[in-house]
Amino acid sequence: MSPTPRDSASPSPSAQGLPDAEARAQVVDAAKEIARAANLRVTYATFEWEWCNDQGEPPYHGRVDVAYEVPAGTQSAAMAKQVAAVAARQPGWAPGPPPGLNPYGEVVHKGGVMAIASVGNYPERGALQIFGECRNMTDHRDDSALKDITGEVRGH
Repeated sequence: MSPTPRDSASPSPSAQGLPDAEARAQVVDAAKEIARAANLRVTYATFEWEWCNDQGEPPYHGRVDVAYEVPAGTQSAAMAKQVAAVAARQPGWAPGPPPGLNPYGEVVHKGGVMAIASVGNYPERGALQIFGECRNMTDHRDDSALKDITGEVRGH
């Protein structure tokens, strides 16, 4: 389950549903924008659908996970702060989470889309997680496999 359950920060799905392509674009485009702005050396990126409740039922949101190389001589935590600072300077992005959310990590948001930069699984890696709005009403219960989008995020 996502660390971003549907709350007052996410519009009511019945009022403003988000088609699959738009829900996916929310997070994939955000990943591409941040990776490009922060000049990240992306090692891999994945997309998946996550439910926004405890029942595994709609609404869903898109999620992108990005792993990137941390330059030699730079601490992963310092790099995460730098990535978030660069992202917050991009048009439409702001530091911190959307209202009502308190995730751990270096957080920025653009509307209801939230990006969290943090340390990676290895000292020489960093991690970026991007969560879209809980507005997709398609039932993705049987569509939970990770999809490799590394080339797309890298711009290939």
